[in-house]
Amino acid sequence: MQTIFDYLDWRGDLTFQKDPFNEVDNLVLSVLSYMEFEGVVPGEGVRGGISLAEAAEHFKAPKEDPEPVYNKEFYNNLPKLLLGCAQTERFKDLQLSHYVNEVDFEKTKQFSALVFSQNWRTHFIAFSGTGETLAGWKEDLQMSFKSAVPAQKQAATYTKKAMSDMPGRFMLGGHSKGGNLAVFAAANLPKHMQRRLTAIYNNDGPGFQSKVINSTGYQNIVEKVNTYLPKSSVVGMILEHSGDYKVVGSFETGIMQHDAFSWGVRGPHFAYEDGLDSYSQSINKTLRAWLEKVPMDEREEFINALFDILQASGAKTFGELNEDKLPSATAMINTLLHLESQTKTHLKEVLEILFSEGQKEIKKKISEEFDQLTKKLVKKKA
Repeated sequence: MQTIFDYLDWRGDLTFQKDPFNEVDNLVLSVLSYMEFEGVVPGEGVRGGISLAEAAEHFKAPKEDPEPVYNKEFYNNLPKLLLGCAQTERFKDLQLSHYVNEVDFEKTKQFSALVFSQNWRTHFIAFSGTGETLAGWKEDLQMSFKSAVPAQKQAATYTKKAMSDMPGRFMLGGHSKGGNLAVFAAANLPKHMQRRLTAIYNNDGPGFQSKVINSTGYQNIVEKVNTYLPKSSVVGMILEHSGDYKVVGSFETGIMQHDAFSWGVRGPHFAYEDGLDSYSQSINKTLRAWLEKVPMDEREEFINALFDILQASGAKTFGELNEDKLPSATAMINTLLHLESQTKTHLKEVLEILFSEGQKEIKKKISEEFDQLTKKLVKKKA
């Protein structure tokens, strides 16, 4: 299966003047927004930008990262993609500007974005996905009970500022939570700014609560929204999507299809599939059924409890959960004691999913100790 790396070879010699911006270009720029451009790309309020080729020069030397990484292959591929783009006629002269990257654990906020400009009149705002911070993932799940999480509010403010600073037409896009932020920002723009949008791209990002979808702002831009989901989508099936979505093939399996580097590409388009597989449909059905039954306050309790367990280790990223900071399963499970039995069951299932990739032993231990703990509680009640 061909990927975005192959796309650089196929389309890299064609400028945007010769071959207009397409859906694969959207994914390339959305993924590049995960790069840490601090000190390289000018930030908000700073005039001017830096070409993609110039920015890539700062990442030529291999970076030794002492911090553990949850999805190591994805993060190793980021500088490779940037350096590959820098060698192409298509991407090398893009101007990068308005970079921002903020993580606030106390406010449960993770937000990162930047602008890619083809010229003075054509721009693409790319919103970064969650990355591997626990704050970011908690914020993702908070979307199920909050009308707007901090990153969504900041995405709307950021987009208004960027569009006020720069003339011309805009596209918005992102992968994972970044895709959700792109749509949310577009829906919350003043109407005169919404008219300047040519397209919005949501690449396997979470959906929205029905009240957001039914809002006037969302309905104003829904025809411009392009949603892409891998065949085994999990993240993208959280909450509701309005309008059609397209299903993309991937060489990965299960939840690992969320990795955009695994998505299939054919020329200027993705390699499409007929529909979501049974894995995604089953998760979607289970999530929707649970969300329909659980009141907003209980959703909040569930999500707070889940991250209390994970953060009890002192870890701030999923990568750190692989290391010595991961406490014993017993210590984590003890956090569940104050919860209702149904919530405990759901938490156990979620924890097992979180640890299912590459952490089989941890998953087994959590499951076994949870069962033992449950039996002890039953005996006490008897």
